[in-house]
Amino acid sequence: MDVTVCVGTFGDLSWVRLAEGRALPSARALGVPIVHVHAATLHEARNGAVAETNTEWVVHLDADDELEAGYITAMATGTADVRAPAVRYLRGYGDRSAQPRMPRVAGHEHDCTGDCLPYGNWLVVGAAVRTDLVRRVGGWRDFPWSEDWDLWLRCYLAGATFESMPTARYRAHVRRGSRNRGQGQAARLAAHRAIAAMNGVPMP
Repeated sequence: MDVTVCVGTFGDLSWVRLAEGRALPSARALGVPIVHVHAATLHEARNGAVAETNTEWVVHLDADDELEAGYITAMATGTADVRAPAVRYLRGYGDRSAQPRMPRVAGHEHDCTGDCLPYGNWLVVGAAVRTDLVRRVGGWRDFPWSEDWDLWLRCYLAGATFESMPTARYRAHVRRGSRNRGQGQAARLAAHRAIAAMNGVPMP
């Protein structure tokens, strides 16, 4: 699979240190090209990384998360334009006990597909996506939360296909007070509404 792993860090240099201790070593172990861009904002960092990517596929990786062994090999078996990994949510230092699972849109009891995206997000940032598709839909946009839903939703509205890849495993470290976990419910709802409005879908 012709793929680059992109790590975007922003703001405080503590994010760079996190990437150097976690995201970047896990990506290097996969033996694929890596682009790391540090910028003032997260969307600038991710778009900057995509601009430097010369492969057919791109996988974005948050600084404090990891890709597990065999990630790219598993993704290569898929056929869709966007391929979603299972996620192992780890809480606390040394936690390795959590079982990987495919995320779902909140309230959905079935295995989610692309058609679920107008109702909410079920893909993490580390989905494998065609690089030209990311560029064609306008790249990453500036939202305080759930900016990955905004990207995947635009890919869906552009006609992209989606596929669950349960043997590709993204290791997400859940940290209290992190960017995603630190957002209050009101802020999350505001971001959700803004993304829905900008993409012309009804607010779930």
